[in-house]
Amino acid sequence: MSLPLYIHGSSDVGRQRAQNEDSFRVAAHPDGSRLLLVCDGMGGHEAGEVASQVASDRIVEVIAASSPDNPPRALYQAFVEANQAVLDAVSTRGAEGMGTTGVAAWVMGSRCYVGWVGDSRLYQFRAGVPLERTRDHTRVAQLVSQGILTAEEARHHPEAHVLVMALGGSPGVQKIFKPEVWTDPLELRSGDVVLLCSDGLYDLIEDHELYPLIEGRDYQEAVDRLIQTANERGGTDNISVILLVVGQPEVPRVARGSQAPRRETLPDGMPMLAPVSPEPSEPEVRATRIPEPRTVEPVAPVVPVTPSMPEQTGRTGRRVPLWWLLATGLVALGLGIGLGLRASSKTTPADSGQAEGK
Repeated sequence: MSLPLYIHGSSDVGRQRAQNEDSFRVAAHPDGSRLLLVCDGMGGHEAGEVASQVASDRIVEVIAASSPDNPPRALYQAFVEANQAVLDAVSTRGAEGMGTTGVAAWVMGSRCYVGWVGDSRLYQFRAGVPLERTRDHTRVAQLVSQGILTAEEARHHPEAHVLVMALGGSPGVQKIFKPEVWTDPLELRSGDVVLLCSDGLYDLIEDHELYPLIEGRDYQEAVDRLIQTANERGGTDNISVILLVVGQPEVPRVARGSQAPRRETLPDGMPMLAPVSPEPSEPEVRATRIPEPRTVEPVAPVVPVTPSMPEQTGRTGRRVPLWWLLATGLVALGLGIGLGLRASSKTTPADSGQAEGK
């Protein structure tokens, strides 16, 4: 039984742009799968708007006609064909450098296949913890991965949004064009949240702020809240957001202090650590803990006097009760002491006189 999916998308021009060059799609397919797509156009003078629309339309068409047998390959082919469609539009319109980014999520039940080109992003959250994030195809992201820049330096770098890969764009980005597609899908559980967005959102809202802004909100209200916050902080670019909540219409609230399984990410979004399981409960620890080796110092044996002690084996092989040996020894010791006292008390008168005359 598949879980219900609650999906909502919206796009806003922002506060400082005259036109919206972003484009988003939420497409439903007859097999029940859903395609989520965000494109962020570039080129100005309506060229970016055309590029994002051309690319998004072509990706939707290719996925709709694709077999679900190999979703990663279908996504890859969709981006390749979208790239060619934008290049064809460049030739037709004569708009040199026209291009767009693109990030897509193809959701099939509990599996979500992801592909992207450029710096539009996808995030996956579980219990408020970010599990995955696509990495940006930008020059500064490369510098961060090489250890030349820190994440904070990259964020404020003047070339923060210089793309090294795009759909269309300049001849330079076409030289290394290769869509990035994850071969393994994201596994979705009830309560998971998937967010797709353009840079107009994450430029103004830090990654760690995203979930707290939307938790406990209806999925449609959550989208509006994200866009509203970006506009309140300046709205420097177009803002596009698609939100998917699995299994329920509200973004789950986070139980503070809970330790959900998580996977850490590098600043550019690539996985760094495998999921860390919660610590087992105390009864499980007791049941599975292996005692540590201990060093025992040798001590002299102490034999308690008790009738119930095990019998000792003598040299002749004859078994003699230990208590009998102890009792015999005590009797002999008592007799010896008594005889000694008696002998010392017997003195002759001559002995006494001689003692006094000295």
